[in-house]
Amino acid sequence: MVNHTNTENTVYDITNPLYWDKSSLYSEMDRVYDICIGCRLCFNLCPSFPSLFNSIDNAGERKRDVAENQGIVEKKIEKKEYLDLPEGKHASEASIEVEFRGEVSDLTDLERWKVVDLCYQCKLCDPICPYTPDKEHEFQLDFPKLMTRSQAIRTRSRGVRMSDKFLSNTDFTGKLGSIIGPLLNYFNELSIVRWFMEKFFGIHRYRNLPKFQKEKFSSWFQKNKPIVSDPIEKVVLFGTCFTDSHDIELGKAAVAVLEHNEVECIYPKQQCCGAPYLSPGDFNNFKNQALPNVDELSEWVNKGYKIVVTGPPTCSLTLKKEYPDYLEDDEKIKKISKNTFDISEYLVYLNKNGKLKTNFTNSLGTINYHVSCHLKAQKMGFKGRDLLRIVPNTKINLINRCSGMDGGWGMKFEFFEESMKVGERCVNDLGQKEYDSICTDCSLASHQLSQASDGHINLDHPVIKLYNAYGFK
Repeated sequence: MVNHTNTENTVYDITNPLYWDKSSLYSEMDRVYDICIGCRLCFNLCPSFPSLFNSIDNAGERKRDVAENQGIVEKKIEKKEYLDLPEGKHASEASIEVEFRGEVSDLTDLERWKVVDLCYQCKLCDPICPYTPDKEHEFQLDFPKLMTRSQAIRTRSRGVRMSDKFLSNTDFTGKLGSIIGPLLNYFNELSIVRWFMEKFFGIHRYRNLPKFQKEKFSSWFQKNKPIVSDPIEKVVLFGTCFTDSHDIELGKAAVAVLEHNEVECIYPKQQCCGAPYLSPGDFNNFKNQALPNVDELSEWVNKGYKIVVTGPPTCSLTLKKEYPDYLEDDEKIKKISKNTFDISEYLVYLNKNGKLKTNFTNSLGTINYHVSCHLKAQKMGFKGRDLLRIVPNTKINLINRCSGMDGGWGMKFEFFEESMKVGERCVNDLGQKEYDSICTDCSLASHQLSQASDGHINLDHPVIKLYNAYGFK
């Protein structure tokens, strides 16, 4: 287990009893929230930070209300600045506003936990915040890990909610979809079914749900396993739940591109990486999902295979970062973390080493490229953009804004409207520059932005575009 402990209360080691102590958590909340009301560089990243800052401001207003009721100050009147005064008036005649500053200690429990609930683990605050752990500073903090710790303590106290149980169990829904996918797709469009799902599972009735495909990617792969006689590289495909059940064409395109570049692909036994269980802090089920993957994938790494993730970057982030942070710190996990690549990252790696074929038959025109949050969290640059740039006569416009989906968070009744607000801002940015097509590495972002635009935009994965550039049908 990676130990990020740097103060008595800053505990990220889940085996440390202090991690689960609520008073310790509250002390750390106070420390972090107090730091977070400073520079406000994170203000426009997500709903969580505006909620904190607004709550601080509201606490100041509550102080004023108390002072007014006690007759300490006059009723609030409009503040007049010198330049606002009518001609002939003097500054001394302006009403003076008494300032009441809110403090973190003034927050209610409801306000504290609203910040936690509105954090959907995009992790964008990590690279932008001057106080994150990889920066030497006395005020070090790790906001995403604090939010996970908060959720874990609350989940241990009240249990896992039904909505979290349902949304996290992607393996079950995937298996169900493989059996009765078309029927599920039909029923998921019925208003009575959506009312039931909202009532009992907390999924907003207006959230568009991903379509199940007739065939799972894993099944297709076993029937169409590519044979590379003299491979230059060997990889294990980690298909991800979304690719396996919903975005099968992405998996097929990835296999075709890798096969074309003489990379041997295998698809071993695997299950959900466990990321959906981290959001509500359900560590027990996270471990149940992760450990079989660790055992299986580490064996292939020992045989010289790299791990290539073909779906949402959340999964590559989980294998690289979350496994070392929340599982036992052993050699298996270190090897998996070191040898895991997002599919775009891996293809750029091939190109850098002179192993990627560039016999493209089609150009791609102008592409508005949406940057995935969880690729940025991996701090490896914009590999999807770099991959698209390899194709001649291709222009890339970088769109650097979160889609606001975050898997299960954006599906929940209580967060759907916030999720769509974030998505609509991203759609607006995507439409600011002319384009021939739009790309993103994140299948979930693609799903979100399609709905946020009322179906007016469709986003491809960079690997799909590379597949097109090679002229594959």
